[in-house]
Amino acid sequence: MIKPPKLKPGDVVGVVSPSMPVFSKKALSNGMAILESMGFKPKLGPKALEVHANYQAGPIKDRLTDLLAMFLDDEVKAIFCTGGGYAAIQLLPEIDWSIIEKNPKIFVGYSDITTLLTAITEKTGLITFHGPLIQGLNSETKGGKFTLKNFKNAITKGEPGSLSSFTEWKVLRPGRAEGTLIGGNFDTLLGLMGTPFEPKWDGKILFLEETAENIESLDNFLWRLRVAKVFKKIEGLIIGKITDLVSIEDETEGWANMDKPPVLEDIILEATEGYNFPVIYGVDFGHDVPSLTLPVGAKALLDCSAKGRVGKIQITEKYLAD
Repeated sequence: MIKPPKLKPGDVVGVVSPSMPVFSKKALSNGMAILESMGFKPKLGPKALEVHANYQAGPIKDRLTDLLAMFLDDEVKAIFCTGGGYAAIQLLPEIDWSIIEKNPKIFVGYSDITTLLTAITEKTGLITFHGPLIQGLNSETKGGKFTLKNFKNAITKGEPGSLSSFTEWKVLRPGRAEGTLIGGNFDTLLGLMGTPFEPKWDGKILFLEETAENIESLDNFLWRLRVAKVFKKIEGLIIGKITDLVSIEDETEGWANMDKPPVLEDIILEATEGYNFPVIYGVDFGHDVPSLTLPVGAKALLDCSAKGRVGKIQITEKYLAD
């Protein structure tokens, strides 16, 4: 794996919009100010504020140019994303992967940016970071401060050690596993299956989060992994926060006469039945929640001592270069 250089006070950091447009200039300005308070000098991509076809931050060419220009810019030491969206996959066929491989830098995002995190790590071997989006940075709440503390530690230190928790992480299946972290947004990651950018699953500890889905969709997502034999290859499964879960009863009155719907923990265990890898649920990462910054491609240890108990996750290697 290629370990990007750690950030230092005074470093210039690029901010780009590879997917959706900036939804709030106020939120972006707040995020940029927080980056400055952390000791960095944010540099907004020339095309970062564009809007195209309603849900795209500019045409494909402009988004791609901004992204690769940040990797080529020797002044820029890391690259952050303004937001998620739906359109990051449009960039994949045109990316010159040699540019990224020859200019390794910290690259951070989540949600639709899972597409780029996964593809970059798969194609170049560069460790990327499942972490906050700039429009979502918040220094006022306890959760926001937790996110910022872990974010700063991840991009300036990169040292091995146990991940801190904001809430308790529930063990669904006990066990102990070592492997390489891969993952992100569930639906987005599934969108890469069957493409040249699908990750190699062997030896991986898979982490997943999702938002605004119903229990049926999540069940389907899990079974798609099972049918694709992903569960035969991975070493462990980490489920983060599933936010804004849509209840079956709320979808249509017709469900009122059906059986009581299962809880998420049950469908996770059913979909992974017959496999021995440890499973942990409710880890602090996801949409609009207090979140850890996770190094995609780094080695980790998943320690789940007993079902129903609190599990632990440890990064077992230094993942930034000096």
